[in-house]
Amino acid sequence: MEYHDTVERSTELLRRALPLMSRQAAALHPVSYAVWYAYVADVNSPLHKALDAHLAAHGVLDEAATDALYRRFLADPTADTTQQVTDGVARLLDGMQASAAAAGDQTARYGHTLQRLSASLGPAENQPTTPPAALGEVLEHTLQMQAALARLQKELAESQREIGSLRDEVRRARHESLVDALTTLANRRAFDRRLVSCLAADAAVLGRPPIGAPVSLLMIDIDHFKRVNDSYGHAFGDQVLRAVAQVLKALTPEGGLAARVGGEEFALLLPGMALAQAQALAEKLRATVAASRIRRKSSDNDERITVSLGVAQFLQQTAANGLSVDEAPADFVDRADRALYAAKQAGRDRVMTG
Repeated sequence: MEYHDTVERSTELLRRALPLMSRQAAALHPVSYAVWYAYVADVNSPLHKALDAHLAAHGVLDEAATDALYRRFLADPTADTTQQVTDGVARLLDGMQASAAAAGDQTARYGHTLQRLSASLGPAENQPTTPPAALGEVLEHTLQMQAALARLQKELAESQREIGSLRDEVRRARHESLVDALTTLANRRAFDRRLVSCLAADAAVLGRPPIGAPVSLLMIDIDHFKRVNDSYGHAFGDQVLRAVAQVLKALTPEGGLAARVGGEEFALLLPGMALAQAQALAEKLRATVAASRIRRKSSDNDERITVSLGVAQFLQQTAANGLSVDEAPADFVDRADRALYAAKQAGRDRVMTG
């Protein structure tokens, strides 16, 4: 679900969401607002349909149901929805703050005009006292309005700061959810998302190579990693994982994505790279790791680590009718995995092609 809402549309969605929220058994809190904002924003969204189904079955939305819908459809920090709702509210506050500032300026000018008019109608020999008194009352109310608008601007500014902090937290959470904490490579979720994007039929998708350009994949596994953990402990095992990750980072070309996709398994997605180039890169990676030595912190001994690699190129084909019959992303990964398995079966510390 994507939002590209103007201030006017955000305001309209707010007007539509609030009455719906007020009829429910859940409190009017940010989680509830996020659910109902998303509900009114897109009548064809899965959230809208799920919420309608719940209302048809139960009549109202209680706290538990609201929280469940939020967690199911909105709470994933990797999804754009959370960020977009936050940005939408921030834009709404920006618009409200600008409107309040404009109203404050107009009120101030009106107050100054009243002050000048009151002074010009001040006490004189032939001047009745009623107009200045009436003007004084209007002037007092105008000053009160100015004060109220000033308070509103202050509150909106504070809300804007809070929204800014929330937006930063959402972005940070989204980033962290796509990164493997131990190696700082992309994690499996980030890899899966990038793979689907890279192989999408739409050439305008971010990160996708031009239609017809090759896409290759390396699947990498650390040889005898269980033996490493059993012999030297998990701390050294973590050290090995970080060392292999550093080699991957150093050799990943621009536009590629290195990821840790399992315990000791890594992947290197290579958009725009043909099979022969990918094989050469895989061999370079294998040789670099094999030539490295990792020193155990509790010992002066250096340990030699090796990796096995499977390489595959995405199969892009065109049927007789001109339609694309490219293989599925899962099949692409499976071919690279089978090549990796063949490399391990053939003795490890080698590259095989699938």
